[in-house]
Amino acid sequence: MYECLVQQVSSKDSLAFFAQRGSHGAGFNTNAASAGLCVTANPKPHAQQSLIKPNMQVSAIRRRGGHLECIKVRWGWSPIWSVGTMPPMTHLPLHLVMRSKVFDRIKREGRVLVAVDGWYESAETAQRLSYTTSRQRSPIFLAALAQASETPNGCDGLTLVTYGDITNKQQRLLAFTGEEALRWLRPDLDWEQAQQIAASAAVAEPQLERVLATQRRVQGGH
Repeated sequence: MYECLVQQVSSKDSLAFFAQRGSHGAGFNTNAASAGLCVTANPKPHAQQSLIKPNMQVSAIRRRGGHLECIKVRWGWSPIWSVGTMPPMTHLPLHLVMRSKVFDRIKREGRVLVAVDGWYESAETAQRLSYTTSRQRSPIFLAALAQASETPNGCDGLTLVTYGDITNKQQRLLAFTGEEALRWLRPDLDWEQAQQIAASAAVAEPQLERVLATQRRVQGGH
């Protein structure tokens, strides 16, 4: 269970990060100046304003008309067919999203990236959380889906995308570093391509560092 994102890097800074990547960002006008982008791998302390929990606003990057733009959206998506019967979805498996017609519109129009320093999730010990971050001084870009209407409504929200062993239900966040993340935003992405980028471009376990938090309550949280 993913309980908290740490987002100290703004989406605007992330746009600048992509802008300086040259040809890898070709076709995307970020309207941002080139700039370096580094984050700290130290898992604590985190400023309270950088901790994002479900139902809070998170910054995301989406593609619109050949441009990359920043949006703010609630973490937790409530599609119209689930309102009143299910809690907001905070994460969904890739295989379900890309192969089910129920998600046709959001997987076509709503693919986004969320730049984070790391995330907290439930550890095997119920009273503790583990924190995951990158071993490199660079942000992690999480693949996500977002419904962000021109006129905000109760269905709007964002859900993170997971992938992994379908049979054993072992899923992890679909995460990227650098320009590889832009492949998630390609407008013609299909199921086979999504599988391929998950297998070849996603952040691998050796690139991540996990730290066991001393208590369940995350600093700055409630």
